[in-house]
Amino acid sequence: MLILQGLYQIPPTKRMTLFAEQARPLTGVLAHDLHAVEAACALNAGQCEVQVNTVFGWMRGTLTERTHTRFRLRAFEGHLSFLPRG
Repeated sequence: MLILQGLYQIPPTKRMTLFAEQARPLTGVLAHDLHAVEAACALNAGQCEVQVNTVFGWMRGTLTERTHTRFRLRAFEGHLSFLPRG
């Protein structure tokens, strides 16, 4: 389980996409999180379980490495769900 350090905004569809290739270099927490996801997915056949902090609470899910056909960029995407309270 990879716990990402950033605070993310997840749309109502609960789908998260991280683009691995950017027009300009990333810095800070987002760059650190992206490198961690790349490394974890490389070790686990292109997918990894992540836990992210959002403005509404913690969410967990599996991200899968894909080549995004629309933009022809490598991306990590998947659906997340809220952690049970308790």
